[in-house]
Amino acid sequence: MNIKKVENISAIVMIVAFFLPWTNLLGFISNGLSAAKVNPVLWSIPFLAIGVIVSDITKANEKFCESLSYAAGLVPLIWIIIYVPMGTIFFLVSGVGMYLTLLSSITMLLGAFKIVKIP
Repeated sequence: MNIKKVENISAIVMIVAFFLPWTNLLGFISNGLSAAKVNPVLWSIPFLAIGVIVSDITKANEKFCESLSYAAGLVPLIWIIIYVPMGTIFFLVSGVGMYLTLLSSITMLLGAFKIVKIP
């Protein structure tokens, strides 16, 4: 695995962030795992991230790896935009896992579009 690829680093951060606290609302703390029990679409976040890493390890087709990176970056980004209320409430209830998921999905997309590269 090429650890110097932005997509691989983002995928690792995305997997770790899935298990960190996503929200803290009135003392109720939930992570991606508990949120995925309510919304099964969230299971695609760690599975797509694992797919990005496995496709790099197995040296899969470059076009397939690129498409997988697009999907792994877009799914959490779109889910956060649609389901999480934006504005001040976002900053009040969001935990470190939500921030890391958002940042890693944006970084994944920037790496997939070849905007950001590690020298």
